[in-house]
Amino acid sequence: MPQTLPTTKRFPKDHSHQLLNVTDLVVSYGETPALTGVNFHLCPKEFVAIIGPNGAGKSTLLKAILGLTKSSSGKIEFSSELGANPTQAISYVPQQQSLDWSFPVTVRDVVMMGRIGRMGWLKYPNGNDRHVVELALKKTGVSDLSNRPIAALSGGQKQRVLLARMLARESKLLFLDEPLTGVDSKTQDSIFEILEAERASGKALLMVTHDLEAARTWCSHLMLINRVVIAAGKPDVVYTAKNIEATFSSGY
Repeated sequence: MPQTLPTTKRFPKDHSHQLLNVTDLVVSYGETPALTGVNFHLCPKEFVAIIGPNGAGKSTLLKAILGLTKSSSGKIEFSSELGANPTQAISYVPQQQSLDWSFPVTVRDVVMMGRIGRMGWLKYPNGNDRHVVELALKKTGVSDLSNRPIAALSGGQKQRVLLARMLARESKLLFLDEPLTGVDSKTQDSIFEILEAERASGKALLMVTHDLEAARTWCSHLMLINRVVIAAGKPDVVYTAKNIEATFSSGY
């Protein structure tokens, strides 16, 4: 007899307005379900870590919301604050290995790419665009690398550049897929300080990570998934032995 999947859970409702609301989301690859019945919402000043084993659907969830992966059913609703084309108003930091780091551009070029959504294609950056880029480079500690080819960067430097590009986009909704990969503990703390500052400024963040302890320390909410949402909410409520076992068991 197949194992019954646990009921999905929503974050507790509060009185904040929602930037994103996901209802009964289902994503399948052929006949194989990747996500089933996912429900959650995301409000300003929330920093949510998505945690689960390999193949649990973590990255798939981000890509489904962004429209990069087709969903089978369910609703993905955005606040009108994000404009007529909300997915274009989201800052997305993909996994490092999914990018071509041999492309002949500099660090500053990459960060300026974060402004394209505001400048428009084939338009030159103005003074404000350049100011925003320089500020993003400074916040992420890569100003001294701004003229360096991206091919010459270390793993930690690459991650900082991707964060700088994210900041340059000036979005209210930030998605990050494994931003801690290839970084040392000092860089990890620095990254979380940057992300916490964004959260405190009113942004909403959704981050895929394998680092349970770091997420528990820095994030306002946790979402444990293994094709379904096992538990979601405040870390002190969600982070239990029972929920961790259910998330990382092989029964799904």
